[in-house]
Amino acid sequence: MRTRFLPFLVIMFALSAAAQEPAASYKSLKYPPLHQIKVPEPVRFELPNGIVVYLVEDHELPKITLHATVRVGSRWEPAAKAGLASITAAVMRTGGSTTQNGDQLDEELDRLGASVETGISEDSGGAFASLLKEDLDRCLAIMADLLQHPAFPQDKIDLAKIAERDGIARRNDNPNGIAFREFNRVIFGKDSAYARRSEYATIDSITRDDLVAFHKRFFQPESLILGAEGDFNATEMRGKIEKAFGGWARGGGAKLAAPEVDEAARSRAGFYSIDKDSMEQSWVVMGMLAGRRDDPDYCALEVMNEILGGGFSSRLFSNVRSAQGLAYYVFSNAAAGWDRPGTFMVGGSTKPETTLKIYHSMREQLEKLVQGGATEDEISRAKDNILKGMAFDYDSTMKILTRLMNYEYYGYPPDYLQRYRAGIEKVTKAQVAEVAKKYVTPGQYAVLVLGKEKAYDGPVSTLGPVAAIDIAIPQPKQDTLAAVTPEASAKGKELLLAARAAMGGSALMKVKDVTVAADAVMSTPQGDVSLKTESTVSLSGRMLNKIVSPMGEMTVGYDGQAGWMGMGGQTRDMPGSQTGELGASLFRQSIALLQDFEKPGYTVQALGPAQADGKPAEVVAVSDTARSFQVKVYIDPATHLIVMKQYMAGLMGPPAETEESYSDYRDVKGVKMPFKTVTRQGGKVGADMTVTDVQVNPAVPESWYKKPAAK
Repeated sequence: MRTRFLPFLVIMFALSAAAQEPAASYKSLKYPPLHQIKVPEPVRFELPNGIVVYLVEDHELPKITLHATVRVGSRWEPAAKAGLASITAAVMRTGGSTTQNGDQLDEELDRLGASVETGISEDSGGAFASLLKEDLDRCLAIMADLLQHPAFPQDKIDLAKIAERDGIARRNDNPNGIAFREFNRVIFGKDSAYARRSEYATIDSITRDDLVAFHKRFFQPESLILGAEGDFNATEMRGKIEKAFGGWARGGGAKLAAPEVDEAARSRAGFYSIDKDSMEQSWVVMGMLAGRRDDPDYCALEVMNEILGGGFSSRLFSNVRSAQGLAYYVFSNAAAGWDRPGTFMVGGSTKPETTLKIYHSMREQLEKLVQGGATEDEISRAKDNILKGMAFDYDSTMKILTRLMNYEYYGYPPDYLQRYRAGIEKVTKAQVAEVAKKYVTPGQYAVLVLGKEKAYDGPVSTLGPVAAIDIAIPQPKQDTLAAVTPEASAKGKELLLAARAAMGGSALMKVKDVTVAADAVMSTPQGDVSLKTESTVSLSGRMLNKIVSPMGEMTVGYDGQAGWMGMGGQTRDMPGSQTGELGASLFRQSIALLQDFEKPGYTVQALGPAQADGKPAEVVAVSDTARSFQVKVYIDPATHLIVMKQYMAGLMGPPAETEESYSDYRDVKGVKMPFKTVTRQGGKVGADMTVTDVQVNPAVPESWYKKPAAK
């Protein structure tokens, strides 16, 4: 019996081995055609007031998602009030409606296990809700109420403005964000609706009336597309939507067209440089204005982009990253717009010492593509990657629904997906060569180089004429003072001379450096934090702060030019904005002010009597115009001691009006020093410091203020 089965087993083993034998080459592998993506047919209808509705049933889970898209966006906000759209969207949700405030809404949604959010991007806005099937009626009512009747309470507006200012303060912390933001501004122009940004001044100018007017202008039913997907019956859902939104009267506003792109955007070729000394890596981004998604050559551009820099097998990845080892990240991106031109860009990051080298390497790959074209194998692989990737764009009912709403919003045909797929499949080698010649043209590119310029492998100017870009964040405007009169100047100096005498006179003028140790309590969003600090200030313009907190020990130094911070054995340069804050704090230091106010470049002006912590004071403004520093000094008319200062500064956040109050003065080697300092912003205590020790002229060596050498 055993021998009878042996030939059969041998034959089966041989057939199995033959079936598993690897192909000679991956090129000989054969795959069946990709399945067509089947988009569920939505129910589409329009309410009498103009709201367009899409419904897609999905009964897999007892959940429902709602998505409202409104024709609104930051590209339509006034340039002088940049940030208005973002603040409007935030407060629509946090402030609640005229019938239910935001805090009450939070409590109810938390109880329901649901979420309702609002938002506005560059070119669209609206609301999104996720809920259980049983809570549909209530959540529909909440969404309709928020969209139609936002309350815009002032306290929530103030909080939203703080968040916007915080974003401005941190916008130069992320090198990637800087590179793409500034490239966009180069291409479109800094004043373009597609490139402008909010500043402290634009945020400060925004009022509640602005939010109300912006909402009234854009949030109209005829500008809204509403989508719902999930576990519901479409007929029943239609009735519920009509009940929730049907009473919203048309606004009658004209449908706004997308703002035009300045024709100058097509001629921004040249080299642009941002010198940021704190960066460990350089960025090189280059490109030009491109087209729209409905352009005839869009599909060919997508295929060409995939070949150039769209994945691991792309030319940029294979050559610049893998073969030459010049970059961890290198890419190309065809960012076509829906209803306005987009951009085509190529870029990568590298170490400073190979900054120019990566530029030449990327340019070489561009020129090779133009001169030699793409191979049939590259085109086939690129098409395959794009078509397979489409499956992830349609792997959920919600993604499908939002894309259909997107087509409706931008005026694209409902079968755009099928047309796009067919277009990709039909792209030819000749078409790829044609778009390569159109878009892969280094001579017409704007080239942005970002990094530590002194560490580059050569000056950027060797590439061509260079325009420097300043990314410094404009600081909030301080109070505009009246023109300085001789009388006001003389009175101001008289008050400061009296303060100098009261706080030490000749002993104060002999101070070269001072060390102050203190116990402090800092107020943070996470709660109060207790610290021990030791601050040494050199009156020549240097500083060293040692801070012990629950998170560990930290050292902050300033050598008069650059700031640095050390923690956990690591030391790094401080961002320029924070370094500038250190310089401003040295200008405001009481002993330094009283020593220097008579120096050339300083302006002194008496502002008259005022109140400091409820007590009478005389106010003197001291300014250093060259450095844009300004401080108001409050002097007690009886003791002539400085009891308060008022200035613009950032305490663990964006700059704001700041007050420092001083009390408990004690004599230290003939110099009067305050042993109690309370710092406030917006009327709230930010820091409360009690001095434990003061050393006048401790003879600190200059090396203290220098950044420690790397170990």
